[in-house]
Amino acid sequence: MLAIRFWAAAAVFHLGLLAVCGVIPRRWLKPAARQYGVRLWALALADGVRFLGAPIVLAGLTTLLGPRSGFTTLRLISQALFGEGVLLTAVVAGALWRRRHRSLTVAASLLALGLLAVYVEAYHREPKDLQVRTHAVNLTRSPARGRLRLLHLSDLQTDRITSYEERVVSQAMALAPDLILLTGDYVQPRLEPTRTQARADLKALLQRSGFCAPLGVFAVRGDVDVDWPEVLDGTGATLLADSSARVTLPGGAHLTIMGLTPGTSRGHGRASLEALLRSAPAGDLRLVMAHNPDFVIGLAGAGLADLAVAGHTHGGQVALPFLGAPYTKSRLPRLYASGLHDYQGIPLHVSAGV
Repeated sequence: MLAIRFWAAAAVFHLGLLAVCGVIPRRWLKPAARQYGVRLWALALADGVRFLGAPIVLAGLTTLLGPRSGFTTLRLISQALFGEGVLLTAVVAGALWRRRHRSLTVAASLLALGLLAVYVEAYHREPKDLQVRTHAVNLTRSPARGRLRLLHLSDLQTDRITSYEERVVSQAMALAPDLILLTGDYVQPRLEPTRTQARADLKALLQRSGFCAPLGVFAVRGDVDVDWPEVLDGTGATLLADSSARVTLPGGAHLTIMGLTPGTSRGHGRASLEALLRSAPAGDLRLVMAHNPDFVIGLAGAGLADLAVAGHTHGGQVALPFLGAPYTKSRLPRLYASGLHDYQGIPLHVSAGV
């Protein structure tokens, strides 16, 4: 039913957009267009605004037929940009070439090629471009000696297990971590009900790959994990929900790991969060793990955490060259959308996600 509703909304959306696109090129095909001169650039800009505005309005209207979410709207707008947008700019480039408007022909052609290049990068190459980032955190107050290797994985959000997920787990185990931290959003179907199969296949993958670490695997729930805790049953992971676990480190020191629920990770229940952190034995290192990184806002300057890890942001659903992510779904500044940073005295690592 979800798939039918989405494709019905998509069909209405694209039919409306094709009608808009059918109007725009007509003026470029008229002989009078040759006489516009410099005004042709202004005309091109105006038509560009018309095209960009149409998908936004149509997406807002047609999502009344389909799933009502911001992601549905974003998906339809992306289809317009990389579908009708490429077609429209190619048609306009052809019309301009016939009218011998060379500079605008080059501009329209480059725009069409640029949109195609972004589409290939964003939809086909980058999603499978697994990146391993390594950061060093100096926890000088720890009585422990040597190094502790933490593996942080987040936002797998798979609708089915493929060779990519196999590679993720294989490469993770090749890093020989001492401790594994999983910060939510494990299985997420798209338009088909694949959750049950994907969940079973994920658990089978973790079990047969020996997904473990000497000091344990610890996990928290994410926003899309409606099948929590079943999604990780039988994997050997310790599941934390506004609770803690204590680990003995090499050399006799201790690490208290505190895992938060999605609500607490978003900054709700600050008093209970502080109580959880204060419950750690004196002298222990304190690691807080959660799906959403917003919880650190309430801990700034309190000295209650030695390290915090989270996911959720994806590094920004969209990241622009030189500008970064316009929107990160987090109340933290964009700087903290991914990577290791110091947030007012708390080392915070936010994974951009698998």
